[in-house]
Amino acid sequence: MNLKKKTFYFFTALFICAAALNANAQEFDPNENQETSDRQLASEAIITAPQEATISTDNGDNSEPVITTPEESVSLSWQESADPLVSAITSALADAPQQQSSKKAILEASSAYRKSVEAYKKGDFKTAKKQFSNFTNKLEKAEINSELYYFLFDDLESILTKLNRIYSIDEPLPYNGKDKPSIPMECEDNSLVEKYINVYSVTAKKNMQTALERSGAYRAMILKTLQEFNLPEELLYLPIVESLFYNGDVSHAGAVGLWQIMPHRGRALGLQINYWIDERKDPQKATRAACLYLKELYIMLNDWHLVLAAYNRGEYGLIRDMKFSNATNITEMTDRNAIPKETQRYVPQFIAVVTVARDLKKYGFTNLNYAAPAAYDVYKTDKVIDLKIAAQCAQTTIEEIKKLNPALNAWCTPQGYPGFELKIPYGSKEKFLENIAKTENLNPSPGFIKHKVVKGEYLEKIAKLYATTPSEIKKDNPQLNKQKYLKLNQVLIVRPGKKYFK
Repeated sequence: MNLKKKTFYFFTALFICAAALNANAQEFDPNENQETSDRQLASEAIITAPQEATISTDNGDNSEPVITTPEESVSLSWQESADPLVSAITSALADAPQQQSSKKAILEASSAYRKSVEAYKKGDFKTAKKQFSNFTNKLEKAEINSELYYFLFDDLESILTKLNRIYSIDEPLPYNGKDKPSIPMECEDNSLVEKYINVYSVTAKKNMQTALERSGAYRAMILKTLQEFNLPEELLYLPIVESLFYNGDVSHAGAVGLWQIMPHRGRALGLQINYWIDERKDPQKATRAACLYLKELYIMLNDWHLVLAAYNRGEYGLIRDMKFSNATNITEMTDRNAIPKETQRYVPQFIAVVTVARDLKKYGFTNLNYAAPAAYDVYKTDKVIDLKIAAQCAQTTIEEIKKLNPALNAWCTPQGYPGFELKIPYGSKEKFLENIAKTENLNPSPGFIKHKVVKGEYLEKIAKLYATTPSEIKKDNPQLNKQKYLKLNQVLIVRPGKKYFK
């Protein structure tokens, strides 16, 4: 079986086993869940993502932030009930009679998967891997059409990454000898590479210079993380292609930060993305998430050019493109126009950026004013702290606190985030601890929350959720005085009561 088919069967296997899971329901829009209630299965496997890395600069000098990684911790629990796969695919198979012959193979695959989960739960990893292999072999006998593919795709993408992490995260990248991992700098369409070299060194030279100078703030941290994940150093320059090293970059599609991570992808990689915080804007955590994703992509695809294309296109989209175009590499997919133009140009664009960045003098980049890495101390807190109070205690400005903590979305540290690491100016920790110990009310200004109404909610229920009253909510939302009922997806401004933060 060639690489293309093996890769497709691997992804198909993950799609079917993911149908047995309901662990990430909270990550989906509530209204979407109501519309797809037939997918809410009785059996579920609950997956807990790996712990976050600990990031600290409390080292007594201005050194680069120290990043320590806790051991990967992934736990599974299985709750028995009706066969989950039958429930998940019934509606899809009903409209696709030719798939009925595949049901037996799917059920056998489901059984093997459950045995794999049970073995994993008991710590019997040898049996778990054996049964998982049996699962994929059984699934090869089942023909999965594109309708079923799309049926399973949208709601399950984030959990697939977690599943893949369970079975492959500890596998080293397949490099032999002492050679460092590297990305081939050759491309079939060298004319396109030359075109982009001209863009970055001439046409958009100012943008390239800005990106290179910004990279100084992150270079050491990124290189250290790439080394930790045993990834090619060329990936240091991927944020130039993605965001020009602008941490505040937001794409039209909703990708955010240096690495332009989409919301569902970020959550699947363990990042917190909610009203209070968006860790895609935390350079250290976003870099770790991006490196984890790139490592997983390489384990899946075993080709760095395919990995780069998948980072842009999405691995499931790329695998689908490979299957339907009967292609095994980027060149074939480009020749057959099987992938979007943006993805066709992505690898040549990356190669051009690396080529220029490796020989700056040749391309006219001299006297670059590199940004310095941020120096800060870290204060761990389980409490919600108003950023104004934090600034006062650190004897700095609220603007400086926000600059050091770009992931924060609200007026305060995140609610429900024990052990949150608040960054404060370097050298201010002693005075900060002294001042905060004297502060009785850490969150005097409640600020407000934007609450989107979901099905089944009413004003009293929302008021109770935020420890306030319906009358207080109406003060900030005068339109409610003219409404008899709340509207689905209506956005309300809510100022939480003090008890909400306790």
